[in-house]
Amino acid sequence: MQLWSKGLLAIAGVAGLSALCVSSASAAPITGTVNISGSVAVGGTFIDFQPPVGPPSGSFAVSNTGNTGSFAGLNNTTGTIMDLNETVQTPGVSFAPLTGFLTFASAPNIRLDLTSIDVGSFTSTECFAAPAAGQTCTPPLGFGGAVGTNPFNLNNTTASTSSASITFHGTAVNTTTGETSSFVGIFSSQFTVPYQVLLADIAAGTTVSTSYSATITATTSAVPEPATMILLGSGLIGIFVIGRKRTR
Repeated sequence: MQLWSKGLLAIAGVAGLSALCVSSASAAPITGTVNISGSVAVGGTFIDFQPPVGPPSGSFAVSNTGNTGSFAGLNNTTGTIMDLNETVQTPGVSFAPLTGFLTFASAPNIRLDLTSIDVGSFTSTECFAAPAAGQTCTPPLGFGGAVGTNPFNLNNTTASTSSASITFHGTAVNTTTGETSSFVGIFSSQFTVPYQVLLADIAAGTTVSTSYSATITATTSAVPEPATMILLGSGLIGIFVIGRKRTR
């Protein structure tokens, strides 16, 4: 009888610890999709988001549709996005996190820190060919001809129009709980000239200004949370104690 009482006390103690951990684990990390749009100026080595909101940042607007998860309540709100410099945020390598790359005015608990920028996936074969529909290009050098790797995927949608896209990666932080998840963002822009004109302008030192839209998705890996592991442990302890009682 004494063993049984001690077993019950042990299970109750672990169950209480489990309940505490479940409560602390209920604050979820940042997940879901958010759609944003804004303006940007691109030069030889920089991406400058517009309009300025106290350097080195620009502002953006959140779409009124398609936002899910942690971002579901942000329709028609605004946020800030930090400018990029190729010498610091070099495409193709992991760099020191750009803390607060994206923040949201209506959700101060959400912070997206930039950790890498993909190199463009096209070749440079058609970068300087005569403009034609269907051509693709990732310039051989940096943002606008500087030494480095280029993050842009350029596409001539027609002989006189084009698009550009760039992919970012980073960490989504719940600043209230410290929980983290991963995010990927695909930014794209449309132009009324072929990309050959854009490349020539930037090579000549001209800053190209345009609007952009972006879809950003934050996800977590399926790793058991500490609370789940403790609940499993308490169950095993209970089985062990009851098994010993029956044996005696």
